[in-house]
Amino acid sequence: MFKNILVAFCGVLLLASCNEKPVVIDDPRNHPEQFKKVDTVERVKMMEVLKQDTYLNDLDPDAGMEIQKDQINMFYRSEQDSIDDYYDYVVNQDYNGKNYAEEGVTFLHLIRNGDSLHYEIIANNRDVLRFKYLGDDSIHEFFPAKRPGKLPEILPNDADDNELE
Repeated sequence: MFKNILVAFCGVLLLASCNEKPVVIDDPRNHPEQFKKVDTVERVKMMEVLKQDTYLNDLDPDAGMEIQKDQINMFYRSEQDSIDDYYDYVVNQDYNGKNYAEEGVTFLHLIRNGDSLHYEIIANNRDVLRFKYLGDDSIHEFFPAKRPGKLPEILPNDADDNELE
């Protein structure tokens, strides 16, 4: 008797389970907007700040720039002459009426007598200042006059040209 009740109960469960609706999993490729990941962290891209120091040009150590609190002196010093060009400067994230803060781009604007030169700051760290002049997209590099650490040692090339062939 108990066996018949158990078989009947299992039969009822089996028949009841057949009436359930099948589970349909929606493919996310059909509705990408529903499954799009959203970054909720607000990112603030910081504007570059130029360190007040003296920097030398990478191609000519007689040329360089001295960054002061309110001016930049672009200089050239040699035994024959000495040239000092003082510019007021502004560092911001605006260029040609557009703000580039969202892209994280910072610009250096040199201003003298109503004329201005515009540079994009590419690298600004203890080792190098690298700017892209927006007039012709040329790259200008400057290194600190007092570099931290030991200067690299340049070894002479002792290889014989015949050995290379």
